[in-house]
Amino acid sequence: MHDFLPFLVIGLASGAVYGMAGLGLVLTYKTSGVFNFGYGAVAALDVFLFYYLRTELGLAWPLAALVSVGVFAPLLGLGLERLARSLENASDTIKVVATIGLVLIVAGLGQLWHPTTAPTFPHFLPRSTVRLLGVNVTWEQIIIFLFALAASAVLYRFFLSVRLGVVMRGVVDDQDLVAMCGDDPVRVRRWAWVIGAVFASVAGLMLAPGLALDGVTLTTAVFAAFGAAAIGYFSHLPLTFAGGLVIGVAGAIVDKYGATVSWIGGLPPSLPFLVLFVVLIVLPRRRLDRRRTGAALPVRRPYHAPGPVRWVSGLVALGVLAVIPVVQAGHLAVWSAALIDIILFLSLGLLVRQSGQISLCHLGFAAVGAAAFSHLAVGAHLPWLVALLLATLIAIPVGALVSIPAVRLSGVFLALATLGFGLILEEVFYTRRFMFGTTSIGVPDPRPLVRLGGWDLSSDRGFYYLILVVVVLVVLVVTAISRSRLGRLLEAMADSPVALETHGTTSTVLKVLVFCVAAAMASLAGALTGMLYQYSVASYFQSFSSLTLVALVVIVTVGDPWYAVIAAIGYSVLPGYITSSDAATYLQVLFGVGAALAAYGVRAGTVPPPLRRILDRLGGRAPAPPEPIAAVVDDLAETAVPAPRRPLGEGLAVQDLTVRFGGVTAVGNVSLEAPLGVITGLIGPNGAGKTTTFNACSGLNRPGGGRVLLHGTDVTGEGPARRARRGLGRTFQRTELFDSLTVRQNVAMGHEAGLAGRNPFTQVVGSRRATRAIAAATDEALALTGIGHLAETQVGLLPVGQRRLVELARVLAGRFDMLLLDEPSSGLDGPETARFGRVLTEVVRSRGCGILLVEHDMTLVRSVCDQVYVLDFGSLLFTGTTEEMARSRRVRAAYLGETEDDPAAPGAATTLEPATRDR
Repeated sequence: MHDFLPFLVIGLASGAVYGMAGLGLVLTYKTSGVFNFGYGAVAALDVFLFYYLRTELGLAWPLAALVSVGVFAPLLGLGLERLARSLENASDTIKVVATIGLVLIVAGLGQLWHPTTAPTFPHFLPRSTVRLLGVNVTWEQIIIFLFALAASAVLYRFFLSVRLGVVMRGVVDDQDLVAMCGDDPVRVRRWAWVIGAVFASVAGLMLAPGLALDGVTLTTAVFAAFGAAAIGYFSHLPLTFAGGLVIGVAGAIVDKYGATVSWIGGLPPSLPFLVLFVVLIVLPRRRLDRRRTGAALPVRRPYHAPGPVRWVSGLVALGVLAVIPVVQAGHLAVWSAALIDIILFLSLGLLVRQSGQISLCHLGFAAVGAAAFSHLAVGAHLPWLVALLLATLIAIPVGALVSIPAVRLSGVFLALATLGFGLILEEVFYTRRFMFGTTSIGVPDPRPLVRLGGWDLSSDRGFYYLILVVVVLVVLVVTAISRSRLGRLLEAMADSPVALETHGTTSTVLKVLVFCVAAAMASLAGALTGMLYQYSVASYFQSFSSLTLVALVVIVTVGDPWYAVIAAIGYSVLPGYITSSDAATYLQVLFGVGAALAAYGVRAGTVPPPLRRILDRLGGRAPAPPEPIAAVVDDLAETAVPAPRRPLGEGLAVQDLTVRFGGVTAVGNVSLEAPLGVITGLIGPNGAGKTTTFNACSGLNRPGGGRVLLHGTDVTGEGPARRARRGLGRTFQRTELFDSLTVRQNVAMGHEAGLAGRNPFTQVVGSRRATRAIAAATDEALALTGIGHLAETQVGLLPVGQRRLVELARVLAGRFDMLLLDEPSSGLDGPETARFGRVLTEVVRSRGCGILLVEHDMTLVRSVCDQVYVLDFGSLLFTGTTEEMARSRRVRAAYLGETEDDPAAPGAATTLEPATRDR
């Protein structure tokens, strides 16, 4: 035991700092909804200032610390709060990329300050030792531990007893309610960010002694707070601090054996990220409940240049690249690297831009490909083409492994998991014999010793043209994916994975599929990189550079494949032509600034309007007509629904359904039936549990008791996609549409998502017969809902009323015989609602399907519903016909606050109607 005590002391000191830093990180995340990936950058900036004041200006360390922590850190906190406020309604991708921009900026500034060898940050606390429990302990370790412990305790007490701290906790739950109580939520969040920045700065100063004074090292050191925050499931302060202690002590103990046990090598510095990755995989999803803010930013109109312009541009670009060996022979290696980077950016774009999955470990896939090719081509003596193909395939299981957190997580938590995986891969596995080994020369990656006529593939020129051929093939593959069923499913998943699931596609299979495809493409790029330099070295695939790749993929504002071309030029070509040795660093800072500006409206995939007009003119395309923005619909279809369908089964039945959230029972022992061939109403005041019941019926909520039967089959344990494929379709109270797609594409997805199902093959391609069926179902649904004139309009640009009709058309296009419609008439006026009711009646009559309708418009409910269930406070209050409901004193009491003893007033039915509309 005595042998472990010195490491225990070291671990407690560093662990207390990790825990304290984790508290500041959790505080800012919970109060703003923005997880600050630049948390370590804040610490690094403060360390830079402290070093400058103390070492270069000669100030005493207490004064330097006071300026750094007491003045500079709060100013950083105020700036970060302003950045977070601009990100409040942004997508998860933009939030991650904007804070990553801070990391790139600070790392670049550190490199510019010390471009060759960064000095070591000196110790400033006393290092004399005292004897405790038979162990020599430095005063530095004692001071660090006690200060971190005290600061953490003060913060915890602050939350419990000081009004500002209590209000901060209130901002997490309901910022509008905080404002109603007289406190300014913005001011509260400012204080939270100031406290978070101060804690980050103190942590940086405590961890910096003995470390190199460069941005990457200092930023990564504070990244350990991510692991502590994960143990506290990003919300629990005492657990976060305890998590920091666990990581610190475990890291110190592992470090004890690192020098003697070979397989532990590289594990100690990566232990926090291993903890982060494992916790995110095993922690129950409910513990990772994200802080939700406002609505998403408005969707920008997509643009595709006319076909002739695209083809001519592609041929011109290919021609320019083909003559590079002739006109730029001196920079051939630079252009070869840029071609390889095009593959890398296209593979990352498939994840980030098309499917909405954030990956911060992409260069890890490339490293796998480079190392695998070397061992296959050199170690196993396989032909180069066979080795290249196998190296590409080897990365597929690695991609599947990384997709495990993608199946469970999304947004910031997926970004954290992939960041942890990339750092673990670099620290633990890069130096293993099965990858690059322990030497600095790496492993050999020979070029193909093949001659095709006068074309020697092993020469610089020949290999350049080989890469160019591979790039063209990859571009064609990516283009084919974008235009295939897989591409449509990926775009739909990026917009609304919930809607895709409830229409029949198993998104977990889709996520695994896209990660595997992207990993294979990145692995191909890695193998080509090794062949380009004829050796693969670990430094080519640093995980930190993956942050730059993600930033470029997001901030380059053109479509594919041009974003990959432009990003590759900025990433590889420009540094090769600029003579300054700091060119790459300046560009990194520029990329970081661009990523931070993503918070202020820089969005991926857009083309400036002047350039659009020029391209349209060149392609002979007429100017695009203005999008409809006000009118809901001119008319709803009055025609009968063709081709009656004959569903089989008994409809939907709910038996003793109970749904709990924590200790609150949202729905308790509710039973209802919604048979086929009729419209059943489900009404009640706001908060009665109607949407919760819908979510339990469609598989989005796990019930705490009871059963859900669909056509007589118990589906309680099945997911939403499986229930959808059994015939259960739904709309949502807050519309869940694929905003980047057109109306026609949205409606078509209602049918195609069910055909894609859970089979990877059917998710990739569809038959011609299926294509015809999708088109027929789409045309029918568009005509039925009267929105055919909006077919080519992007859904994200539509007002609420039109969006409701698009969602209804989408579910009508699906292969569903039981429909759950959650307030579908919201946004329609009186005449439109009446026509809408006739559409529902005709759908049921002609198709024989059943509808369970949640509505607040009693006129619509009374005109279309055969049976009505009334919920109140999660319990079933009334069951009967609409006439009986209108006469029920219990229903009026629930809606109007009357007592059940009040006499029924004349015209009670009409009295009930406006009250429910107001609700």
